[in-house]
Amino acid sequence: MSTGLFARLKWPGLVVLVTGCYGLLPLLGSKEIYLRGDSAAQFAPTWWHFGEQLRDSGWPVVLDPSSFAGGNYSAEALFGIWNPINALIWLFVHACPDLLVAVTVVKVAVLVALALGTYLVCREYDAEPWAAAAIATALPFSGFTLWWDAGSWPAGLIAFAYAPWVWLAFRRTLQGRLNPLVAFAVGALAVTQGNPYGTLAVVIIGAALIIEGLVERNRAGAVRLLLTGGCVAALLPLVYLPLVRVSEFTARSSGPLFGNNGKLRPELGDLLGMSSPTFVPGIISITGPNQVPVTYFCWFILPLLPWLRYGVLRHRARALTGLGLIGLGYLLLTLGPSNLWLFRWPLRLIEYFFLALGVALAVVLSKGLRSDHWRARAAGSGAIVAALGFQAWAQHPTWLASTAAGVLLLAALVAAVLVVHRRGVGPVAVAAVLIAGTGLVLTTQALVFEENEGARVYRIPTDVDALQEHYADLDGRVLQFADLRPVQRSGTEAELRAAWDDFLPGSMYHVAGVDAVNNYTGMGFQPFENRLCLHYEGFSRPCGYANVWKPVARGGPPLVDLLKIDTIVAQGEQTVGVTPLPGWDYAETGERTVLVRTEPLPWPESRLSRASDGVEVGEAVSVGHGERVEVDASKESKLTFAMIPWPGYSATVDGKEVDVDHNKAGLMVVTLPKGTSGTLEIAYDRPGKAVGNLGLAAGLLGALVLGAVDFAARRRRRTT
Repeated sequence: MSTGLFARLKWPGLVVLVTGCYGLLPLLGSKEIYLRGDSAAQFAPTWWHFGEQLRDSGWPVVLDPSSFAGGNYSAEALFGIWNPINALIWLFVHACPDLLVAVTVVKVAVLVALALGTYLVCREYDAEPWAAAAIATALPFSGFTLWWDAGSWPAGLIAFAYAPWVWLAFRRTLQGRLNPLVAFAVGALAVTQGNPYGTLAVVIIGAALIIEGLVERNRAGAVRLLLTGGCVAALLPLVYLPLVRVSEFTARSSGPLFGNNGKLRPELGDLLGMSSPTFVPGIISITGPNQVPVTYFCWFILPLLPWLRYGVLRHRARALTGLGLIGLGYLLLTLGPSNLWLFRWPLRLIEYFFLALGVALAVVLSKGLRSDHWRARAAGSGAIVAALGFQAWAQHPTWLASTAAGVLLLAALVAAVLVVHRRGVGPVAVAAVLIAGTGLVLTTQALVFEENEGARVYRIPTDVDALQEHYADLDGRVLQFADLRPVQRSGTEAELRAAWDDFLPGSMYHVAGVDAVNNYTGMGFQPFENRLCLHYEGFSRPCGYANVWKPVARGGPPLVDLLKIDTIVAQGEQTVGVTPLPGWDYAETGERTVLVRTEPLPWPESRLSRASDGVEVGEAVSVGHGERVEVDASKESKLTFAMIPWPGYSATVDGKEVDVDHNKAGLMVVTLPKGTSGTLEIAYDRPGKAVGNLGLAAGLLGALVLGAVDFAARRRRRTT
């Protein structure tokens, strides 16, 4: 390797290596820190399921009718079904024999990508490599990013990891140093991730940089970036239009567009804890009061304030316009109301503010620390450390041990920086202390806090083969009636782990190889979930077990037959006072009750579950997401299918359209007019497919044109 190449790669290589190693430090507190909340109940099993679907059926994975309320993946959006990098994640997770190992590897890799992107953005603003490396290795382990995104919300983590790469690509496009086609590809990856916060980052970063171009009188660059952003925006219908079309049926359709209940909303004073390793702000979390330092950024930003050379910001004000606007915009959103249209819980935006703040800090740090007025500046740093310690103690006065540990560690690290600086050994030595300090703080936090107690705990079984072997006795379509939330809230860890010997949360039945109705869904289908009394985590209230044995309509079959259920698994306490119908036998009783169907259901090759009087049904088979049924209706008749009629479903008989609706339980009902005879075909086409595909084609075509124009212009300049 040449000397020049080594010089260019040593700092980014160090960032990658250090971040990868630091990503394993939280495991010192808990090996399951990355498998908390939605990561355990939703993402890990769904990623595994997507890998299976991708291997067997191809990409993208748009819909799974057998997953019922949790199977409309195009409408969920957050899984990023159109993102090819996500597809690689799914294949990896499915190939890995242990979910915990798979999820940990994926999240550490994403943290590394975030760090490398942050380093390059800092360098884009001419920050010195050592300063950029110090910020890049700190940002992935800031409070919210580590404890919430990495711990529970991987969709948010991946979306955030795209932000610095979008920033880098957009700014280089603005300045004519990158082909717009490349910037389009990066922006498209961020948008197709499916997380609205990633899409918001594309908008805010793009708008801020366009304004920067106008301020610097770079109108050509501003227009070029505006056109590139327009091409990226053309992909929005592809990603989000299915969500818009189904919103009227979902749980997310309720609630105010704007409101403030204080949930996951920081106050301005909470941001003063951004350098305090053990300051835990009093923010309302998911399961109660916040339990971790979610507003922490990096240990050195506040204590070093007296030593920084701020003049560089004034001298480069025009060139830093975009940086300032991004930081200010995200600061205001972070302190905004808890509900702002699609964006809930503004704490989710604090990491984007920290990204902008970190870039600014890297720019200032690059000028070196001041050496004049040594005693006064040292006293200032000491006062800041003392104030941070008081803030942490005042918030939780009984947490003396953790508060003392945080203050002593912070004081020691600040002293180490000042000693190294005083001796004049150079900025690289200062960077070494900053980066090493990040690792020491992270280790301390891992040992003190272990996991984010504000997110739900599951302790799911992660050995795939053992899980599938354990649940191999559940045959056919399975419906579970159990509520393990009380055990999550107040049970011991041993009790929670033992609960999964009988029941599974969220979408974990996918990994167990069981065809289960229960799945985690952040969206849901209200008529279906209401009738079965299902919670979004796949749990249920006792009313669901009672309802499943009752007919949906007077004189009709019970819901259990309409759903074509073969096996019911229920907590014994939920079955009290309810007698199963004939045709079912108990396979197991006690704390876990298992009932199995003894009489076969009609149309075993189809999801068709009931045909009303007046219609004769011939062959009936499921075809992909749809159905094909031979029918002959002597009068107006109705066919009921064990599937949810998501927007996008249509039905025709020999090419003539017939009505598709749902019954009171949310199951698909097709109405056949009198005299209908022929082949009923039910097909699914994602809502807004034409508009989405048109936007994709327009965006890609526009990006190709912009790329070709840029390539031709560069070639002309080289020739000249």
